[in-house]
Parts: sequence; structure tokens; C-alpha cells
Amino acid sequence: ILAIVGPSAAGKSTLAKVIVGVWAASSGSVRLDGGDVYTWNRENFGEHVGYLPQGIELFSGSIKENIARMSDQLSPEKVIEAAKMCGAHEMILRFQDGYDSDIGSGGSNLSGGQRQRIGLARAFYGTPKLVVLDEPNANLDEAGELALASALTEARKKKITVIVISHRPSILSEVDKIMVIQDGAVASFGSKEEVHGRIQMLKNGMIHINDK
Repeated sequence: ILAIVGPSAAGKSTLAKVIVGVWAASSGSVRLDGGDVYTWNRENFGEHVGYLPQGIELFSGSIKENIARMSDQLSPEKVIEAAKMCGAHEMILRFQDGYDSDIGSGGSNLSGGQRQRIGLARAFYGTPKLVVLDEPNANLDEAGELALASALTEARKKKITVIVISHRPSILSEVDKIMVIQDGAVASFGSKEEVHGRIQMLKNGMIHINDK
């Protein structure tokens, strides 16, 4: 599990989009198992890689359809497995129609935290080998933070590689390595213990990079 941290506008979300092939690299390439992620067949690519963007986009339909990425071959077992992994199962069952509940246009029937958890379950649907999470705890309350930490623990058990981008220091306790990005370049990279000394935790819970 790798955390990518750094100040605003450092290029963290851009890097995430390049890693998952949403954007093409302006130079060089990003390869997964030797294949360029940008030219990889998107439907096949999605079977191996999960992605939670900073701006979560959900589709009109049911909760289970969104978790299953609107797949024509939806697996109820995999939907529930992903939801349980992300601590969303009990939350979903509290809806009147459970997994069949209509989320409304763009998830309008859901709170920000509920959208975040469903988006997280969607990223882990089907047990992909690589998952990229961009600000996964942006709208989570304390219970949601604990659910996210549990999901990362389960991901480690399932040998899922996770890249998590966050401004909030609480996530750092769950990671193995930290990459610090400043001005679009890697400023520091190493184990959590090696890099942690360069990161100051501010009182407002944001991450600040110490250049000294």
C-alpha cells in the first residue's frame, strides 16, 4: 500500500489519472504487466484495476449496478463481497430496497459519505490487482474512516496493490510506503518510517511537507 502525499496542485490527481489510463502521459508511458495502460482495452483493463476518482461519478441506477460498474454480467456475490470489504454492507441494508435501491441521478439520493463508500466498493469490485484511490476519505465520518482502514487491511490480505492519495494524515498509519510529490516531481520516496520525518501534521488534519 503506497500513499502519495503533497501540497495542493502538486500533481497527485494527475498522476492517478495517468496511472489508470484516464489521461495519456505527455512523455514516456505507464505499463502494467508490460502493456501501456492508456491503450489497453478499457473493459478488460477494468477487470484488473479499480479506481476511485476525487470527484466521484455514479450512474443512474441501483446501488448494486453502480458497485458492479454497470456490468451486464453482474455478480451479486462479488457486489456484496466488495461492500462488506468497504464497510458499506450494513449501510446499504438500511435503505428501503437494499442493494436494489435507486441512487437517483448522479447519486442525488445519497449523502456525500454514502457516495464515497459506494464508490470505494466499486473500486474493489471483482478483487482487482491494483486499486488507485484519490482522496478516499474526503467525505467520510469517523465510522467511514474506520471502514476505509479495514478495507486497506483486507486489501493487504488479498494481495491487492493499493495507491492512496490523501491530504489527511490518518490514512498514513495503514500504508507501507510514502511518496511525496512537489511541483509535479517526486521529492521523497521510501518506507513509511523513512519518509515520515519529512511530513508535519498540522492541527487542521492536513499534510504539510517540511523542506528543511
